[in-house]
Parts: sequence; C-alpha cells; structure tokens
Amino acid sequence: MPAAKKPFLQQFYSQTVSTASELRKPIYWIVAGKAIDYEQMLLLMTNVKWDVKEIMSQHNIYVDALLKASALGTEFEQFNKQLNEVSKRVRIPLPVSNILWEHCIRLANRTIVEGYANVKKCSNEGRALMQLDFQQFLTKLEKLTDIRPIPDKEFVETYIKAYYLTENDMERWIKEHREYSTKQLTNLVNVCLGSHINKKARQKLLAAIDDTDRPKR
Repeated sequence: MPAAKKPFLQQFYSQTVSTASELRKPIYWIVAGKAIDYEQMLLLMTNVKWDVKEIMSQHNIYVDALLKASALGTEFEQFNKQLNEVSKRVRIPLPVSNILWEHCIRLANRTIVEGYANVKKCSNEGRALMQLDFQQFLTKLEKLTDIRPIPDKEFVETYIKAYYLTENDMERWIKEHREYSTKQLTNLVNVCLGSHINKKARQKLLAAIDDTDRPKR
C-alpha cells in the first residue's frame, strides 16, 4: 500500500472500531430480550394475591421461575450456564458478557415494576410481600453475577416505597419521578391511595400525571 494511503486506512480502522463498540448495547439488547421469558414472568405475577391480610414469610413462585431454568423459557441460571458453555468454544470478552447481564437484569427489573403496575388490589401486607419478593430475587441474582450495582435496582425499590406515600407526598413524588410510565403512576394513585382519597383528590393526581411530559416506554 502506498505510504500516502496509510493515514486513510488508519482513520477508517479507528472509526470502525469505535463505532463497533457503540453498537454493542442496541444489538445485545435484542439478545437479552429473547434470553429470558419476561412475558411468562408477567403472567405468573398476575396470579399472585396481593391483598393478603397477613405478613408472608415465603416469597412468590415467579421469583424462582425467573431465576431457574424451566420448560417455559431460558431463565437466569440457564442463561448463565449457556454463557459459560459458549465461552468454552468462543471467547466472550468481559465487556460483552457484562452488557448482556446488565440488559437482562434491567429488563427483568422493569418487568417486575410492570407486574406491580398491573395489580388491582394491594394491602399493606401485600406491599411487604413485594419487598420480600424483590429482596429474594436480588439475593439469588447476586450469586449468579458479579455485576454491581444491580442495574435498575432503585427503579424497583423506589416504586415499591411509593405505595406508602400519602396524598400530598404522592403529588410531589409524581412530579419528581419522570422515569415511570403513565400506567405505572396511575396504578399507584388508584391502588396505593385507593378509597383513602375522594374523587376530586384522585382527579388532581391523575391530572398531574397527564400534565407531566414523560418519555414513552
């Protein structure tokens, strides 16, 4: 190659390499979306009774289904095994492995919040059960991966804590938390406050949700 052409080749190479690394996240997001059966998880969550009257000591089955391999899908334990098996034949760079794990965990946590946003009735004991379920999920997940901090952990914890808010606190919370969808916020108003507020107060909170410009999910 003529010496005059080498700078152009070097520039092309450097630009291509940097672009390739930027493409990892959107490409592996698709892989992560197919690696775990998130729809099955949502289905299992709809079968949970959240308006319980007693503090529960046992977490719900959807937590185990998400972490363990089943006939219905490839879950986190199986996902971990598959990554290890593939890496024996083809080297998986650590950044790639980390991105895959981060995406899967993030999607799982967002699915958990979506599942909670589908709840029609929830007691104080049911909210405690949500916390128990999520803590159990984190405990078992942290044994499978070294990813720290757990992606979107606060996204779930903040949503669960919002169930305990009063009417006045809820309005301020809605305005401060733009990361949640309209559906997720509406559920908090309808289920969290429920019959504790009158129609006018409910409409005010729902209007606050509608008036806030939120990103589509």
